[in-house]
Amino acid sequence: MMHIWRIQKEIKLSVSRSLKIIAGREKLKTPPAELSDRIEIEIPKDHRHGDLSTNAAMRFARHFALSPMKLAGFLQKELVPCMEKAGLGPVISDVKILPPGFINFRLSEAYLYSVLSGVIRKKSSFGKNNLGKLARVNVEFVSANPTGPLTVAHGRQAAVGDALSRILEFSGYRVTREYFINDVGTQIELLGKSIHARYAALNGVREDFPADGYHGSYINDIAGDFRREHGAKFTDNTSDNIWLISKYGVNAILKTIEDDLGRFGVIFGKWFSQSKLSEGEINRVLGLLRKKSYLYDRDGATWFKSTAFGDDKDRVVVKSDGAFTYLAPDIAYHLDKHRRGFRKMIDIWGPDHHGYVKRLKASCQALGYGAESLSVLIVQLATLYRDGTALSMSTRKGEFVTLREVMDEVGCDVAKFFFLMRKLDSHLDFDLEVAKKNSLENPVFYVQYAHARIASIQQFADRMKSRLRRARHNPGLLDKPEERLLLRMLCQFPLIVMTAAGTLEPYGVLNFLNELAKVFHGFYTRHRVVDEADPPRTKARLTLVNAVKITLANGLGLLGISFPDRM
Repeated sequence: MMHIWRIQKEIKLSVSRSLKIIAGREKLKTPPAELSDRIEIEIPKDHRHGDLSTNAAMRFARHFALSPMKLAGFLQKELVPCMEKAGLGPVISDVKILPPGFINFRLSEAYLYSVLSGVIRKKSSFGKNNLGKLARVNVEFVSANPTGPLTVAHGRQAAVGDALSRILEFSGYRVTREYFINDVGTQIELLGKSIHARYAALNGVREDFPADGYHGSYINDIAGDFRREHGAKFTDNTSDNIWLISKYGVNAILKTIEDDLGRFGVIFGKWFSQSKLSEGEINRVLGLLRKKSYLYDRDGATWFKSTAFGDDKDRVVVKSDGAFTYLAPDIAYHLDKHRRGFRKMIDIWGPDHHGYVKRLKASCQALGYGAESLSVLIVQLATLYRDGTALSMSTRKGEFVTLREVMDEVGCDVAKFFFLMRKLDSHLDFDLEVAKKNSLENPVFYVQYAHARIASIQQFADRMKSRLRRARHNPGLLDKPEERLLLRMLCQFPLIVMTAAGTLEPYGVLNFLNELAKVFHGFYTRHRVVDEADPPRTKARLTLVNAVKITLANGLGLLGISFPDRM
């Protein structure tokens, strides 16, 4: 069985060859070599248009001085022999043109049946690919400052990072999930002062609460725990006491964060503490940049020449008072990742860090690792709604809904699914009332119920097990439109996974699962799967729905979501 991604690749090559043939025959300007890199073979949004599609005729019509439909007509004639030479004859049944110039390809029935057999044979491995070729990848995500519990925004980053890590592992990468602990700096000092003020009050000592301190009830809880362990020994407002209680607070909050993430099904292989990056290590990295002439001094500060790599202005790494900016330890941290053997790093950040991307990528280039070694994904915020009202969020003011509270209210599976329901660059509205519904209005229930429904069908079919064993397997009996559509969707799944790994966007997997569940539920309402009067057709349909069940389980597993047999 030819893999769908190889089919995609061979069609792309056939389109490229056909364009060159057309240019030569029509005595047109020969397309440049880079034209081939811009050819896209995608899954059409409307399944009636075929299984794969290209807009090459529309994209390159101007280059050939032809209308898109005219170029599409030329391409259609040349593509068939080109694809035959590429071994696609038994795989592609027809090639059709659709205005304003799309060229659509339909997979053959023989290929659809071979994929069905492949799903049953591969089971939990169906959809796997070797895109990564065992390359080591570091995925750093969540990395919330240890100054408060995880919020809804962190929950979305956790769901995205874990799903992406699972997809990359399924695609042949060796993934390390990493959490960067920002446990130094002003925010940690403020945490200590906030806890100390509450601790002092518990011991009857009046102390002004810091103006920009943290007001959440968790501060009171930590102060109470500290008092139970240490009594009133540290009520004096000294720098040593503030440092001690800061460290205590960070450890307490990190324990809460790790517990919440574990319950959420997100396990990190590495917790990297910024406090472990010594001043000497940071200075050594800055020394490397200076040797490469990418550092200079001005106005008493040290500047990184990030404009040499496309940044809009150079950035300070050491301030005039000798203190490091945030960029300096971040450069050292990413060099440490490289030295640990990661040639590909993926950082998942919130939208407030958008302007930070170019300077950090510039530092990777300056150190000789190339901009492509670092991918930074910006995950937009999530707004939580209850009864149609958006809930206020501010960690500093103590106004927020924690990830733990969301998990308690709707469950981990529902929370993950909802967090992944939009692309990374789209703002997410999370409706708690919809999330709590155990009905088909709830999208995660809708997908999980498809898996459970198939398990129920299989259990019901046990009554005719012996008759089914004697029946001949004939996939040709799967001749209804809904059955053909399910077969085509099974073919798409490996391509969906590979695309998600290549684009670093998990949403495509979730969207596919929604569509697959929709098509299955439609099939189920129109057709009887188990018919005691027709064992051959029943056997064919049971094979089909089993393949759908396997695909649903594999897809949900990639999102870190369970696939129950009963609901």
